Amino acid sequence: AIEFVFNGTKLQGAFVEWTFDRYFSADIISGYDLNNDGIFNASETQDVWENAFSYTENYYYFCFIRQGNRRTSPDKVSQFSVKQQNGIISYRFYVNLSTFEGRDLYFAVYDYTFFCDITYRKNDGVTFKYNTSSLKPSYQILENKDYPVYYNPIGPIDDTRIYYKWKPGLETYYPKEIAIKY
Repeated sequence: AIEFVFNGTKLQGAFVEWTFDRYFSADIISGYDLNNDGIFNASETQDVWENAFSYTENYYYFCFIRQGNRRTSPDKVSQFSVKQQNGIISYRFYVNLSTFEGRDLYFAVYDYTFFCDITYRKNDGVTFKYNTSSLKPSYQILENKDYPVYYNPIGPIDDTRIYYKWKPGLETYYPKEIAIKY
């Protein structure tokens, strides 16, 4: 799920929430909820950040931003939190988007290595936090056939490269982007 946050008519950022399957959730709960109270306190959250989340920096936090044909990813994220409900873990973190100009932006969350399957939550997967008197943002989720990503299905597990040009042996993926207009 993605929550886009505005200040007046300016897009400030997005809170990204990942909700995991039961298997990954069980690993995080058993490994990091050390007092077994079902709540991740500040120390446990920091431990999850350092040992089970920060490595995603190597994968661009699985977040990709596009304006026109320019693609980028966040250099860092902030406001990380972890929670569990009924044995299911969710991470939440903030991506700063305040440096992007213009009123069209494409935001995508996917694993370009194809180790993980990432989908947007139905119905409430995209929300906006904004002043209703000054703005009327909208979105569509589109499969982008114009800007494909290529991946190596038989490459080594530590291959974290993003391929934007096809080469023999690579497969094609069309990112599902959230097209934001405001």
